[in-house]
Amino acid sequence: MFNKEELENLKLKLEKLEKKDIDLIISDFDDTIFCRNEQLEDSELLRNNRWEAWNEKILNEIWLEKYWNKYYKNKKIPKSIVSQLRKWHDVIITAWNEKLQNCKLTHTWLIHHNYIVVNNAEDKIIESIKYIINTLKFLPNKVTVYEDRPKYFIEYKDFISDFLWIPVDIMYVEMKDNFNEPKITKIS
Repeated sequence: MFNKEELENLKLKLEKLEKKDIDLIISDFDDTIFCRNEQLEDSELLRNNRWEAWNEKILNEIWLEKYWNKYYKNKKIPKSIVSQLRKWHDVIITAWNEKLQNCKLTHTWLIHHNYIVVNNAEDKIIESIKYIINTLKFLPNKVTVYEDRPKYFIEYKDFISDFLWIPVDIMYVEMKDNFNEPKITKIS
């Protein structure tokens, strides 16, 4: 998962960073900030085609404009996580198709926040580290991660914390819809 040479280069940059008394939030998007249950209930095509197949169906059968108009444009978003995100500081790290994720962020008015689109969920770990070192260019006091599928953050929590010399809290997010605030539980 991690390129040894890349980690060594990051470690060299890390040693030069100032530590600031500021916390960092890293949040997923799908089913963490914005719930997709309406889409799953409404569309058999989407319900029966998950992950990469989901993206293919949206891009090639439903069509992107129809999809975001129906499911994202002018939709309500729970505020518990979004209200904490600071522009140009905190980051949304989301996975799968970049074109599709950009549209989702645009139509939920979150495009103005820092965000990264990765190919798969496991890549969120290294991208989080790179974001802190290469983009923030300082070490936060603490990192808080919001995720509906926190498997990799749990698996690599100690690695992230040891590598960056900072504590990491992982918050498990459960959404039932976009009208109610999600249930957020600290799991690690």
